[in-house]
Amino acid sequence: MHMRCWIGGVVASGLGLALLAAATAAWPLRSATSPVPEVTSGWSGSAFAVAPGLLVTNAHVALRCRAHGLPLRVEGRSGPWQVAMLDADADLALLQGPDAGEAVLPLSAAQRLPRGTPVLALGYPTSGTERRLAGQLHGTRGPILRATLTVHDPEGGRAVSFVMTDRQGHEIEPAWEDGLRYFGPAQAARLRWRLEIDAPSHGGSSGGPVLDAAGQVVGVVYAGGRGLTAAIPLEDLRDLLMRAGVTPVTRAPPQQREPDWAAVRDAASRSLYRLAC
Repeated sequence: MHMRCWIGGVVASGLGLALLAAATAAWPLRSATSPVPEVTSGWSGSAFAVAPGLLVTNAHVALRCRAHGLPLRVEGRSGPWQVAMLDADADLALLQGPDAGEAVLPLSAAQRLPRGTPVLALGYPTSGTERRLAGQLHGTRGPILRATLTVHDPEGGRAVSFVMTDRQGHEIEPAWEDGLRYFGPAQAARLRWRLEIDAPSHGGSSGGPVLDAAGQVVGVVYAGGRGLTAAIPLEDLRDLLMRAGVTPVTRAPPQQREPDWAAVRDAASRSLYRLAC
């Protein structure tokens, strides 16, 4: 989906992003060198721990399971797991289950992420990757391209954002009022700031974390398309946890240094889980 229209003397280009809850029809066999859990057909997503017994994922993952009358499972963890809080407009859900003293991911204390900040998006894609790697933890790296205003429908599996340029074709940052004019007053309640990252994500990655160079959460994957990852910003996640009465581990942003992304991925893997239903 691609749209162009004039807004206040600038051009707005719309970009459609597909929500990343994937239907899985097959699963690879266990490997001696890289074992993966056996999973039956159904819907798949990703999640990460923010406190013992509490996982964050996308609302559209939980809603899809609910719509099909299927229980939500956390692979490798005993249940039951229940939706403790769900915010469909923010596309975030908090899952509660047995406290196994699992490792948790810290949240960044950064108030704003500059354009160009390098990040790592993690998840368990079941599409867009080699069959033998489907359902295994996968990471994609890239810089943050922009903050964009987006309207999306978690139940319908559709998201639309737009990019603004001036008459010379130079990209400029939109204001909230630009989003209201572009989408119209009827969509005001669904309008949200989102991050676009220059790295692809694929079906099954929904609910995975976006990490900075120190392994701290700076966003939550919720959609992908055209080689991009779309992420829910940290502000929305903080708001969800505050309303749920959860105090996450928070750390200062990393100092400037060469990131060891392999170490970031390995450390985070202890706090990530694959969801299925």
